[in-house]
Formats: sequence, structure tokens, C-alpha cells
Amino acid sequence: MREWFKDIEKPILALAPMHQVSRSGLRQQCRSFGADATFSEMVAAEAVIRHVPQTFEMMRFTERERPFIVQIFGNKPEIMAQAAKLIEKEINPDGIDINFGCPVQKAEKQGFGSCQLKDPVAAGKIVKAVSKVLENIPLSVKIRIPSNDLEYSLGFVKAVYANGAKLISVHGRTPTQKYGGVADWNFAYEVKKKFPDLIVLGNGDIKTLDNLKEKLGNLDGAMIGRAAKIRPEVFVKLSSIKSNRRHVG
Repeated sequence: MREWFKDIEKPILALAPMHQVSRSGLRQQCRSFGADATFSEMVAAEAVIRHVPQTFEMMRFTERERPFIVQIFGNKPEIMAQAAKLIEKEINPDGIDINFGCPVQKAEKQGFGSCQLKDPVAAGKIVKAVSKVLENIPLSVKIRIPSNDLEYSLGFVKAVYANGAKLISVHGRTPTQKYGGVADWNFAYEVKKKFPDLIVLGNGDIKTLDNLKEKLGNLDGAMIGRAAKIRPEVFVKLSSIKSNRRHVG
């Protein structure tokens, strides 16, 4: 299996998956400015297996965007697995990511996104089903802070890790916070301490190099969302942390 994150100098700096934003043009820009990897906007597993043209257009990418990871969503293990298998075969990305973090009301009504954080058993079944069908690319998941109960939240991470997730991105907000307030990365640090072999990326409120230095802690990297949407060139400054760390070392 080729694991896209293994050959990247830490910290990994990735363009986050953003609905109707993380499309090919922006992904190419971010890679040219120093992003290490790019994620697609979330695509519906149901639409993938039905070969909806618009969905396949959302997954279209150029070689310049690699490592490129397709993010999918859904709540049925068999449908998610079928979609992931089809994407690996027909799209040939560098990874599949599962969205367990979307906090919008429409997602909750349809039973996907952050509402899935309430059921680690069901989430684990989805991860296991997808992981089993992938032949040569790794599976990752994106979450929010599942609960104010640390033990429960770590239990959710354990459920997805034990069932095949190789990387987890943690947006430092609870589902009820949506995009308000200040992102809290402390849970992400706890995840890395509890599961040291899991690749852990933090997400939320990274706008400057100082933000990144302040928040990175023990993590393997960070996802950049809204700041990259506004200024893709933010990756130029952010990626300088690598040379700074080499110099210090």
C-alpha cells in the first residue's frame, strides 16, 4: 500500500476539504504555494455509485494536485465501500477520507457528518467496510471533537483507528460550535498521545505562521481551510516552518 503521508516532511500541511471550495483550481494554487497535500470537497457515496456526472466532475484532478485525497460521506457501510472501491479504480487518488465532521443541519437530517460522532460503533463499521475494499491507498477520517467527555471522544477515535483509519484530522470545535468561537486543539494532542502510531492533523484557526507554531504541539501536521480559501499563498509562509525546524535541529 502506498501511504501518501509517509514521504512528506513533517509537519504535513494540507488543504482542507471545504464544500464547494476545495476544487481543482484552488488545489493547484495551494500546491504551487507549498501545500503538501490536497483534499477534495466532500462527495456523496450514493452519487458516486450512481455515476452522477457532477460528482465525478468534483473529483477530477491534475497530477499537480497529488497527493490528492477524495473525501466521501454517507451512513451505509456497503454504499461507502462500493463508492471507495469505484473511486480507487476509476479516479486513482492517493487516499480516501471519510467525513465525520460536517456540522450543518442538512447533514444531520440525512444522517451523515458530525452527527455520526454520536455512534462510534456505526462509524467503526463504515471505516472497516471501506478499509477492507481499498487495495493500494490508505483511509483517513475527519472529525470534530465528539464530546466534552474525553474518554468518550478517545473511544470514538479508537473505533475508527482499530477498524483501519491510518490518519485522522481533528477540527478543534464541537459540532454545536459550527464555525464559531475559537478552535481548541487540546483534544487533538490527547489523540496523538493516546495513539502515537496514528497520523494526527489539527484543523481550525490557522491563519499565520505564528498560529501554526503555537498550535502544532505534538501533532504530525495541520489542515488549512478558510485561510487558504481567502489567500492560497498562505502556504508559502506556513511551509517555512519546515526549514525553520531543520535549522533548529
